[in-house]
Amino acid sequence: MKRMPAAEFKRDFSKVLDAVQRGEQVLVLRHGKPVAVIGPVPEPEGSITLPKPKLPGGLLSMIGALADWETFEEDMAEIVASRQYAVDRPPPEFD
Repeated sequence: MKRMPAAEFKRDFSKVLDAVQRGEQVLVLRHGKPVAVIGPVPEPEGSITLPKPKLPGGLLSMIGALADWETFEEDMAEIVASRQYAVDRPPPEFD
């Protein structure tokens, strides 16, 4: 269980919620003494709990990765058009 002073908890509240959502518990301290434990909500009875990854992987890791690519659609259309009939040609180079 992670221990965190109240001031740090207030400053990093959204990060704490992200950690709790991953299943972690956080002990909040005020003047070095425990005042609260923040943890995930228990699953309802009879529900099936799937394992939660610690870090995103697979397709989840791609979310937002291409958000800054302004000409993405045009570049992909160009690649598809140039590769449509190619058999042994290397992919186009981008400068």
